[in-house]
Amino acid sequence: MHLNNTTVIHPQYVAKDRSSNGMPPYDPTNGLSERITKETWSCTYCKRTTVELVWWKKPEVEEADFVEVIRRTVHPEAIPRTLQPEVPEAIRSLFHEAARTEAAGAMRLAGAGYRAVVEEICKDQGATGKTLYNKITELSSRLPPDVIDALHETRMVGNDSLHDGLAYSGEELADIAELVTEVVLVLYVQPAQRAAMAAARAARRASGQSA
Repeated sequence: MHLNNTTVIHPQYVAKDRSSNGMPPYDPTNGLSERITKETWSCTYCKRTTVELVWWKKPEVEEADFVEVIRRTVHPEAIPRTLQPEVPEAIRSLFHEAARTEAAGAMRLAGAGYRAVVEEICKDQGATGKTLYNKITELSSRLPPDVIDALHETRMVGNDSLHDGLAYSGEELADIAELVTEVVLVLYVQPAQRAAMAAARAARRASGQSA
């Protein structure tokens, strides 16, 4: 990627030359502790353009430079994640809501949303524990260890978001979303695909015998 240009879009100033009355020229950075810039990037391979908004904050240290706090892609618009039709509707609906908040950059809400997806998965799988931890643990007797680990990891991120207000990065939430996607692949998508293939083989077998 190649950075084409960076533009400060907040705060905006009208530059004024005050040198005529003995004052130094107007400096819009004086006293500025936060700013937002717009960065335009172009891919050196496909030539497509990406636009990002970047939030910067100046540390409370003398002569310290601005540090990046948040970076969000605004073009092209992020496409929310989806789940396959083999997944039960209640789970897909919650997942899509969480994915939309993730795409909008609301990471704490996304963390809570993906936790809600895990709770719905446990409910669909027949878990009856009093807490989400107990419900997930209850399923450990019939689900692979990696699936249980993924459910617990999503639960903990959701708890951090709900109870501690902890905002994970976009990359960290993307990893959680991928964990949930892998869980439903194991629990719903692959079994449905195997059942469909078995049905197709049975139909072919039946047609061959009748012939």
